[in-house]
Amino acid sequence: MGDDRGRRMNRSITRRGFLGTLGAATAGAGFPAVGRRQAPAPVKRGYILALTAPLAFEAQLALNGILLAVDEINGSGGIKSLGGAKLTLLPGDTQNKVELGKSEAQRLIDQGVVALMGPFSSLVAFSVRQDTEKARTPFLLLAAVADNLTEGGLRYTFRMQPNGRAMATLTVDNMLEMARAANVPIKRVAMMHEDGNFGTTMGNHVEAFAKTRGYELVQRVPYNLRSPDFTAELAKIKAAKPDLLVISGYYGDSKLIAETASKLRVGVNALVGLANAAYSNPRFIAENRELTEQIFDGNYWHNPQSARAKAVFEAYQKRFSSPMSNHGVQGYQVTFVLKDALERAASIDRDKVRDAIAKTNLTDHILTQEAIRFDDTGENPNAMPALLQVQNGRPTVVGPARYAEAKPVFPVPKWKG
Repeated sequence: MGDDRGRRMNRSITRRGFLGTLGAATAGAGFPAVGRRQAPAPVKRGYILALTAPLAFEAQLALNGILLAVDEINGSGGIKSLGGAKLTLLPGDTQNKVELGKSEAQRLIDQGVVALMGPFSSLVAFSVRQDTEKARTPFLLLAAVADNLTEGGLRYTFRMQPNGRAMATLTVDNMLEMARAANVPIKRVAMMHEDGNFGTTMGNHVEAFAKTRGYELVQRVPYNLRSPDFTAELAKIKAAKPDLLVISGYYGDSKLIAETASKLRVGVNALVGLANAAYSNPRFIAENRELTEQIFDGNYWHNPQSARAKAVFEAYQKRFSSPMSNHGVQGYQVTFVLKDALERAASIDRDKVRDAIAKTNLTDHILTQEAIRFDDTGENPNAMPALLQVQNGRPTVVGPARYAEAKPVFPVPKWKG
């Protein structure tokens, strides 16, 4: 019996030693120890942008703003109400195609994103919004301005930036007020716009405002953004002798229009972009200093009086080795709208996040407006564009007055010819 007892004791000691060794090995191999706090799962959020095809340049600028914001949020502790959960981005490339935009949006929804941001095109956004509504997924519009994107009783679509009506109304009003102050009234206006949902929306507003704002729309010229030449269109505008030429388009087409207008000496008091992708873009300005000097643009922008905005611009310059653009500003700020909603929702449940977005009252932002909030249609009633003019090679806020950095130069002699 003594031998049997000894053997049992040895087996017990051996077993305890084996289990102790196994415990040490598994802990060293990364198995969770009892009581160790688990890191919270990352919060998935998706974006759909035209990262290839004609709008790739603009889309990349917006994405840069998103990436900068995500790094800032994650670097400062993530979403604190979710235990410090980090944001992770799931990408979608629409190539500016409606069907591809729909399929990319659905793929990201199926992958469990808490919200979807984008796209750049109003046409793609109009189609995607029905899918996000069915999937009860918050859809934060990025740069798309067409008015009808929030129509139809939608509950999950939100737009932080000005819609087409606000963009057109406030930009035209700012130009008319500036002209009156210079004692050079604007009576005749010509309009060129790309023929998609975005440009057509802007053109409709400029035409509708003519009667109430006291000017005549002497030419309205829709065009295909892939057109290789705008000589004929601008010759027609020159013959109409407008006081002002307003242009709503994307980067490549707007650049070509400005170059052609300069060669033809189109004969206006100013060239004005309306939510234009080029005329306040730092790259376009840097590559075309003489052409762009004193050109105007009514566009979303940052508040130059804001210390935080200045810090964001410095961080963007350091990371991407280029100045931040209007689209970068939008990508950055809309990310913080979602971050604010996640903190208040303390949940990744899409319905709870949607409700938190709807109750947004965000005063800590970098835009030229009062608090960011949303009405029952998902529009931000405080959204407004800045009136920008390139001065000394830099897009400069010249209106509204409370955000202005400098006084506008108007009329612009070189466009008058």
